[in-house]
Amino acid sequence: MKTFLFISLLSLSTYCFSQSAISTLSNQSGNSSIELSDLPTEKISKISPSKRIFILTNENNSFGKGDFISLVKDNNLLLRALSARTDENYSGVKIIKIYNLELWNQIRLGDEVQIIRGDDSFFSNRENKDVSEEEELAKIQSEDDLFNETKLVEDDLSLDENKKRLIKTDNVVTAGFMWVDGLPAVNSSASSSTFFLPSIQWSFQIDDNIWIEGGVGANNEKDFPIENQGVETRITSFTAKVKYTFAAPFFSYIQPYAGFQVITADSPAAGQDIGTAEAELEVLDEVEKNSIIFGISILKRLVPGWFARADLGTDSFYVGFGLEF
Repeated sequence: MKTFLFISLLSLSTYCFSQSAISTLSNQSGNSSIELSDLPTEKISKISPSKRIFILTNENNSFGKGDFISLVKDNNLLLRALSARTDENYSGVKIIKIYNLELWNQIRLGDEVQIIRGDDSFFSNRENKDVSEEEELAKIQSEDDLFNETKLVEDDLSLDENKKRLIKTDNVVTAGFMWVDGLPAVNSSASSSTFFLPSIQWSFQIDDNIWIEGGVGANNEKDFPIENQGVETRITSFTAKVKYTFAAPFFSYIQPYAGFQVITADSPAAGQDIGTAEAELEVLDEVEKNSIIFGISILKRLVPGWFARADLGTDSFYVGFGLEF
């Protein structure tokens, strides 16, 4: 009898618990019962120049740092955002998706918006409307859109963002190879020579679109300054440049530059042969130079933070890959 009562009570409690859990889950997922009047309302306090970063009031504690939120304006789903910074009664949010491009273009300081914290699918289903092609293009839908600067969300929450600055970061470091014009070795049948130098360039943005750059390239040239004698010469190039950045198609940038180049040639073994010593030393002297240089750099953005680069100037031809930070 006791066993029967125990089994009955256990079955009843399990049934009740199951019903309670199902009800709870149903209520949580059934957000369609939420009305617009239930949503908290906040105001847009500041808008960045790119309109990709908003400062919202958070007087109702509508959301916290790290929350995904959706904004509703005029009974329409406006945009999806990530809360990235909070300070007292204000929060900075980064926009990651635009639902209604027309409304987004009409947003002004002081506008009131309603906040959906977390999942907004109930509202999307509630609207059940077609999305125009223009609005669809405004959304980040695939990894290809990460390469599109019109959809790229900046990491900086500063509201002092300067739209004049084409490359937002201050530093670009590039590693690559440079080809420097040289002279043929003594006893060589060649009419000209080119030195191949691995090189590193560091650019720093001192003002909007104005850069200064320092670079160094070096390599050991075999059979130079005399051919077939096993002599090696250390060729080193130092450059200092001032550049200005212009925008170009296909997420590229053009940087005309002017600067100064110093090339050194170090060969302790040169000049040992009495017959060719004078000619060898003359070649080394002519290779070494200090000169004013001009040219152009082309940067092509590959993915956010990375560039392919090519330089063509009086100093060298250069190709490499750069990282911005």
